[in-house]
Amino acid sequence: MNPTLRPALWCAGFIAVGVLVGTGTFPLVFTPVMYVLLLAFAVCVCGVLYKKYRYAPVFFFVLFLTLGMWRGAARMEPSATVMHPGVQDFYGLVLDTEGWTAGGNQRVVVRVFHARHDNESLRLMVYLRPHLPTVTIGQSIQLTGEILPLERAQNPGGYDAFLHLGTQKIDGILWPIHVEAGEVQTNFFTLTRQARNAMAAVFDEVLPLREAGVIRSMVLGDRDDLNRDLVEIYRVAGIRHVLSISGMHVTILTLFVNALLGKVLNPRRAGLATLAIMVVYCLMTGAAIATVRAVSMGAVLVFARVLYRDYDLLTTISWAFIGLLVWEPLMIYNVGFQLSFSAVYGIAILTAPLERLFARIKMPAYGKIRNGLAVSCAAAFSTYIVFAFHFYEIPLYSIVANVLLLPFMLALLVMGVVTALVGLVWLPAATIPAGVVYFILRLYETVSRFFGSLPHALVPTGGGSIPVAAASVAVLLTFAYVMHGFGPQIKKRLPLLLFATAALLGAIYVQNFPPRVQTTHLHTPGAYTITRHHAQAAITGTGRGGERDLERYLNRRNIRRADSLTLTEWPRPGDATRLAPLMPRIHTLYLPAPQRPLPTQLQRAVEENGVRVVFMELF
Repeated sequence: MNPTLRPALWCAGFIAVGVLVGTGTFPLVFTPVMYVLLLAFAVCVCGVLYKKYRYAPVFFFVLFLTLGMWRGAARMEPSATVMHPGVQDFYGLVLDTEGWTAGGNQRVVVRVFHARHDNESLRLMVYLRPHLPTVTIGQSIQLTGEILPLERAQNPGGYDAFLHLGTQKIDGILWPIHVEAGEVQTNFFTLTRQARNAMAAVFDEVLPLREAGVIRSMVLGDRDDLNRDLVEIYRVAGIRHVLSISGMHVTILTLFVNALLGKVLNPRRAGLATLAIMVVYCLMTGAAIATVRAVSMGAVLVFARVLYRDYDLLTTISWAFIGLLVWEPLMIYNVGFQLSFSAVYGIAILTAPLERLFARIKMPAYGKIRNGLAVSCAAAFSTYIVFAFHFYEIPLYSIVANVLLLPFMLALLVMGVVTALVGLVWLPAATIPAGVVYFILRLYETVSRFFGSLPHALVPTGGGSIPVAAASVAVLLTFAYVMHGFGPQIKKRLPLLLFATAALLGAIYVQNFPPRVQTTHLHTPGAYTITRHHAQAAITGTGRGGERDLERYLNRRNIRRADSLTLTEWPRPGDATRLAPLMPRIHTLYLPAPQRPLPTQLQRAVEENGVRVVFMELF
């Protein structure tokens, strides 16, 4: 087999396409004929690969395409219990607590069975109102209520409960009308969560609330007490990923634990012990996608050492990718899943080409510095695609911020873990490592504030465009292909990069300046309709609600300032609170014939932003 083939990478690509087809992302392939044509095309691709590499197992790649379609289609089928509405009785076990909503409702994940026939278990997101009992992890519970199915997004870029909660294996939502809480059952899972709560209490005791919330999120995956203003500061600077347990966190902790165990155990036993510890850590912190991915990669690394096989990053990440999609196909739509894998794939594919580019332009840097910069750029450029697609903007200075702050991450995580473990034994002694944690977090905040204050810290891009995302991936892959060559090869391949770049610019232009008239109706109380043509955009609605959905749509289409907003009903005082934030993005406001003075808040927003007001007669 040619080592450049990397079968795991191709299997990952085939199963990803199969999941997208099976879940309905490509609606044209719903018919049996289109399924057959897709399989035939896959066989042709495998034939081309066989002709090039002379590796017969390439034809098994089609099985991964079929597996992806089957798992994706099966995941889209709702549970029979969820499909039958009505108040029902359930009993089950509390698996996790997800904090509290703004209305004071406790949000918990419960594994339930039907009271009459317990042959089908469901995983539900349960909202317990303030007058109902509060429950804890591992507690048995009886519920009475009606299961609500997970809703799909009604508007472009809107919240999709099915895709978001589906990645957590949630089958439905329950607002119970009656709850009976039972005894707490002690098992391995509940013990790990109790350990997490005890470690979180140590952070609360030895650190200020602001810093305790950050380190709890970084080390334990507990985001309940994260300061929202601080999260925004980190987001603008492009280092928000450090606030969650990412693959980088797990990798650092894995290497640290493995180094400690390696001093008393041989490499094999140290690797297996490290893997066991990291699996427990993964369960204790909630088994986030990035954590599971990193632990999966660690498992592959350990087994590679046991079997005396070479470790290949692309192969390892591909098997982790395949395993997660087989377990939960909807993960392919999860933003965290996409960010995690895009960063690692980017590092694996783009680091060497970027180092060659830096060498060609004679960048004055030592090898390790050049490699670190190449890794940061590779991860940033790869994740920019996901940021633009889902968040409609990219943090411009994230590369520099990450390069400056990354060297402190090892000390921060290690001292965070040491603080928690020492605090469980003797709390006063934990204040020493906690001091290191405090000063590093203050440094993070200071640097983040600096980069966030720079002009154009966040560059609006628009998003949600599959052609733009595909063209962006093509540019990165073409760049990697071009820079893997030497001398004359680069000059020969360079036109491919220019062509891919031109295709990306064309896709961006079409996204922002559609050549034909586009009309979008939003499902909101305000009944907003947006009409776009070239650089012009006109909005019409009643102004009775849904302004956040409207703003989200404007961001998605990168409409920074609409030509007009036409309100068919006179704004009320309560409407002004929602309409005023829109005024910086409106050139002309059309209103019905004056009936009464404009609400004060809306009038002030109109004057401050220089919005032209035109009154019209409606017949």
